This record gives sequence, C-alpha cells and structure tokens, in this order.
Amino acid sequence: MIHCNLVASLLLLSLSVSGTTNRSELQCVQMIRVPRNTVFRARVMTELKINCTITQHGCHRSPQVSWCKIYGNHCKALNLSNYIETEWKEMTEHKGMAFLTFLKLSMEDAGLYRCKEGDNSVSHVINVTVTGDMNTSPKNDLQWVWPYVYICTGIAGLVLVMAVTLLYAVRRQGRKSTGKDMACKNQCIKTQKSDLLLPPHLCLNSDLLTSVIYRV
Repeated sequence: MIHCNLVASLLLLSLSVSGTTNRSELQCVQMIRVPRNTVFRARVMTELKINCTITQHGCHRSPQVSWCKIYGNHCKALNLSNYIETEWKEMTEHKGMAFLTFLKLSMEDAGLYRCKEGDNSVSHVINVTVTGDMNTSPKNDLQWVWPYVYICTGIAGLVLVMAVTLLYAVRRQGRKSTGKDMACKNQCIKTQKSDLLLPPHLCLNSDLLTSVIYRV
C-alpha cells in the first residue's frame, strides 16, 4: 500500500513538472532579425564576421543557434573547422547576437547563408560575396582613380597647348615689331641721306652713316 502511494506521488510530481515545463516552453517566444537583402563583402584570405540578432521573451534558456549554407533548395548545416567559428553574445536581457566568423575567406565561402534557432526559426538569406585574390584586389580597389587621372591629364594637356600658343603669339608679335622698327630706321637713314648736301669729294659709307650735319 505504501509502495503504491509512493509511485502515485512520483507520477503526479513528474506530471506537474512536465506541465510547468511545457507551459514555460509555450510562453517562450524567440525571433531572428536579419534585414532582407543583407550582403557582406570582403577580399579573399581576410577575416569576415556575419551576424544575426535574436530577441527572446519568456524564455528560460539560451538560444540554440546554428548556421547553414544554401545549396539549391536545401540549407546544409555548416561543419565548424579551423577557418570557421561561431559565437554568441548577450546584448540585453531579451536580445543577443549570433556571429559566424570566417578566419580566412576563400572563394568557396561565397554564397547564401541562414541563421537558425532550434528547428523552427530561420532567418532571411545572408549573401556573402568574396572578391578576387590578393594579387589583383589592389588593382581593383584603384579602379576609381583612373577617371580622375584621365581628367587631370586632359586639363594639363590643354594648359600646355594654351601656353605654347600664347608664347608663339608673343614671339611673332615681337618679330613683327622688330621688322617695323628696322624698316622705319632704314627709311629714316634714306631720308637723312637724301637731305644731305655733301661736297663732291666727300664719300660716305652707308653702313656707318647715322647722321651727318653739314655747315656752310
């Protein structure tokens, strides 16, 4: 009789605990928050950390977070390795953040990922984009410079052409002025020669003559 009463008490206690646990689990609400069209971009062989935020209310356990990568219609669970790590950080009493860290990105790491909590809650797709290898990435990073180089080169060429044109015009103008001066000087010399009254025995060298004054 005592044995039967003990068994019945243990049964009632287990049912009571089970009912409390079930009610607690029913009150636990967890939500994964990842914005649509989320994209993470990094170069190969660098570290990249992606994340998803999880909010929970009425829960008495830590979130059971896992990550998977999409292949076709299936999201295959990730196997942790020396190059992939997961981390959970509590931000507030009702919110935390799950991280997936790629320690050394490779081209094979590019793709679509999801964050999961348990078996029911799944996040939106997270797009991981991996840019080219380390040897070509610096060139790609400098592609935006080339349009400015072309513009500056064009401006410098235009300024050079304008400077050469101006110099040529100044020199040509100087030559014209010199020619006019020489013509005027020659004309003055001829005029002076024609106006001179020279004795018959006096012969002048036209190359040395600048002015002669004859007095009677």
